Amino acid sequence: MYCEVHGGDLCAECLSPASALPSFNLYRGSLLALLVGTAVALWLLVRPPGSGESGGTQIGIINITPTTIVTQEDVSTPTRERLTTRTPSAEETRTPRATATSAATPEPRTYVVQEGDTLVAIAEQFAPPGVGPLDYAEQIAAASGLSSIDEPITTGQTLVLP
Repeated sequence: MYCEVHGGDLCAECLSPASALPSFNLYRGSLLALLVGTAVALWLLVRPPGSGESGGTQIGIINITPTTIVTQEDVSTPTRERLTTRTPSAEETRTPRATATSAATPEPRTYVVQEGDTLVAIAEQFAPPGVGPLDYAEQIAAASGLSSIDEPITTGQTLVLP
């Protein structure tokens, strides 16, 4: 090995451990960068939510406690008429008459609005499979006599769930 400063082979000064260490200024700069990084990290952790340049958007957590009122009504089973058939003669041809069957139409469900409920949150909870929450919220609004899904609802108000 060659010592460029002193010429010739490596001297004792070049081989001393102190010459292999970085300078004091490098240590000082590294320590300063570490302290600044720590201060920024702590500020980001303890700053109050909503401060900064987030545009004022805040997300709140809504606790929905649904109360459903289901009424049971008498469901009558349609009765069957017993038709007697006879073999018609060649001159006589009869067409079978249609019998009317009555299907019981189920009453729509109702929901009593709790404190903190929104129409979209109720729709998310009760939407049938394959129906989006916004579409179902519009259906609830129409069935309940609301003008739109943006119309405010009040605690204790009864909504019709189609």
